[in-house]
Amino acid sequence: MSNYRRAKTKEKFGFDSDKKVERMERTKAAAEVALRKTTDRRQRIEQNSLYKVLIKRAIGFDIIDAILGFFEEIGDLASALFGLLYIFLSLFVVRSIRLTLAVLCVTLVDLLIGLIPLAGSVVDAVFCGSYINRTIIKGFVEGDAKIKRRVNLIAAFGFLVVISLAWTVKSLLEKIF
Repeated sequence: MSNYRRAKTKEKFGFDSDKKVERMERTKAAAEVALRKTTDRRQRIEQNSLYKVLIKRAIGFDIIDAILGFFEEIGDLASALFGLLYIFLSLFVVRSIRLTLAVLCVTLVDLLIGLIPLAGSVVDAVFCGSYINRTIIKGFVEGDAKIKRRVNLIAAFGFLVVISLAWTVKSLLEKIF
């Protein structure tokens, strides 16, 4: 009975029980470990040379993409190479499937817009796929919650696009063979 009264008195005056203190210390230690891991991962990614080139120092990719877009199909396929670099970065450096799917979706939309004759070149100058990819990769690495929600939305849309493209290719191959 005295232990019960002692515990109630501690609660009444704001003293924490030993178990509660231990639980709080373990939670705090686990949070510190998780923060350290996140910080180490972010530093590893930011020290990568491809990340530095594509994210930190890439100013002209959008301009080059818009200029190459005026050369119709060949220019659009050449500008899609920039998209492949972003896909490689998100898959092998950042190591995120969701982010890779989002980058793939943006790259495909950029490529498909650019393949439309004349109007595609004008829209391609406004829709800067490299800029969007750069923004979502940088925000994802920095842990921006708004960007992560956007990545999740684009990845869901990208999943649907990839499934529909796979189904279309499959049906075309069945008709051919």
